[in-house]
Amino acid sequence: MQVLEYHPPEKETEIDELFCVVSNVIFGPKFDWDILEDGDERMVMKVTGCPLLKKAQENGRDLKELSCLCQNYCRSAVENLNPGYTQWYAKKMCAGDPYCENVIEAVR
Repeated sequence: MQVLEYHPPEKETEIDELFCVVSNVIFGPKFDWDILEDGDERMVMKVTGCPLLKKAQENGRDLKELSCLCQNYCRSAVENLNPGYTQWYAKKMCAGDPYCENVIEAVR
């Protein structure tokens, strides 16, 4: 008997919505972001508030390590939600940028 049936999200906006829900469950609801671009096969989010960064700074953690872990988590989450899409960061607050620029786009 199959109780839950998984249907992968088909568009980058659906992937983003599910990705945000999962991230809020795991890391807490303190993320702040705006959508900069929302096209047919590409979405760009501007993240201005990150609970992971805040906690890492408070605890004196290595921000380069946080950057790698965050990128790996985000790419894995998006690609596992729908292998037809990938994720990468154009800007990262943990690397000194004023905000994160999170790009989700179709794989070509």
